[in-house]
Amino acid sequence: MLGDRGTDVRNRRRAVGIGALTLVAAAAAAGVLASRGWPGQDDASGSAAVASAEPPGVYGAPVPDRPEPTAVATDAPRDTPAPSPGTAQAEPAVLITWSGWDDALGGVEVGGYADLVESGGTCTLTLTKGGVTASASRPASADVSTTSCGALSVPGSELSSGTWEAVLTYESPGAAGTSAPVEVEVP
Repeated sequence: MLGDRGTDVRNRRRAVGIGALTLVAAAAAAGVLASRGWPGQDDASGSAAVASAEPPGVYGAPVPDRPEPTAVATDAPRDTPAPSPGTAQAEPAVLITWSGWDDALGGVEVGGYADLVESGGTCTLTLTKGGVTASASRPASADVSTTSCGALSVPGSELSSGTWEAVLTYESPGAAGTSAPVEVEVP
């Protein structure tokens, strides 16, 4: 039993010693690189440059020939400006994400969005059955990647029983679009 314990202690000491040697070797290598420069970091005369003890791009060390940053999609303004007179309107895709009769509401509820990001638009839900129409509108709100219509509802008192066709439209000074129709059952 005592022999096993002694072996464990020797193995632990050996592991600690190897770890310490590894750290010493790494420190020595860093010292050599700091005095000679990092590979590929030459000055104009061809001799090794000693600009930093860090490799290029690490901890603020200079990065040679780094291109200037360019604009990215997130640099664009969040809201789409209104077009100038005579400019064509955008035609965003308008999608219905849910629809149906809501017992608690006592009416038809439809939700959706327009596939663009802007402020100042209006969403309109239009329900049609035969020659009868009923509608509801509300302001749209810009979201992270779309313009949300939220929930639009038409009370059951304006609807008769049966199958109605629901269409969601989005309109703003700079864009207009209409969803594909979906069928909604009114009890």
